[in-house]
Amino acid sequence: MANWTDGPEYAPLDRPAAFQTPAVAPLETPPAVPNPAAGAPLVPPAWQPPQASVAPLETLVPATSLPPRDPRTEFTTISSAVTAASGWGSARTVGGATPPVWTPDQPLGNPVTPEVPAATAPPTPNFPPPQQPAPSFPQPGTPDWFAPPPQARWQPPNRTVSIGQLWQSTTPGVLISLLIGALVSPLSVAMIALSGALAARVRYRTAQVRRSYLIAWGVLLVTVAFSLFGSDFDLGYAWDVLAGWAQMACWALVIVVPLQVGAGVRANEPPTRRY
Repeated sequence: MANWTDGPEYAPLDRPAAFQTPAVAPLETPPAVPNPAAGAPLVPPAWQPPQASVAPLETLVPATSLPPRDPRTEFTTISSAVTAASGWGSARTVGGATPPVWTPDQPLGNPVTPEVPAATAPPTPNFPPPQQPAPSFPQPGTPDWFAPPPQARWQPPNRTVSIGQLWQSTTPGVLISLLIGALVSPLSVAMIALSGALAARVRYRTAQVRRSYLIAWGVLLVTVAFSLFGSDFDLGYAWDVLAGWAQMACWALVIVVPLQVGAGVRANEPPTRRY
């Protein structure tokens, strides 16, 4: 038969009258913790003077047999035989003389330092002084006194661009296509499209060259649209107008593109393409 251990749905409906004591050992009683404040007075004690007579404070200063020292005099030190041959002592010797080192077979005592002759000044050379022009300084208070020092004017490097450099940097395919389109009107549309495809091989300022071709194609598309709407969609007339404008665009690009590439070469810019 199921009981309350099988789930809450089997719990008894009536509250039990009593609970059974579990069959386990009782818990241990923790040890009592001593109170550190036990026995302390509740009211802090008040200060009381000593009941018996005591000696004055000035009589508690220890007596000394040393004579009093004048604080204005300097301290004196005495070097012993142990520190006489140390690095400190050798660094402080006059004229670089090495003091005698004490050995065990010698009697104890202060070593006798040999007399060191006084250092003599080196002879003065009799060479004539070098002849140097005296620097000229402006007079204090004048405008030249507050002016910045003269500086050498920077000269830009000579970057002359030759025709051969323009020919190689613009690539022969782009220039030949534009020249053919500028001279032959029926081929101008095809040549400007071919040169635009070959312009990807331009070595300098590729973005500006690409922007020039986009402007040229935008002008051509606008011109074709106006010619179609103005001629009742006459394709022959629109083609003639497109060829004429494309020929003028070839003339413009054959001048603009080499100028843009030459500006990049003159500015010593790194090439966009290495080949």
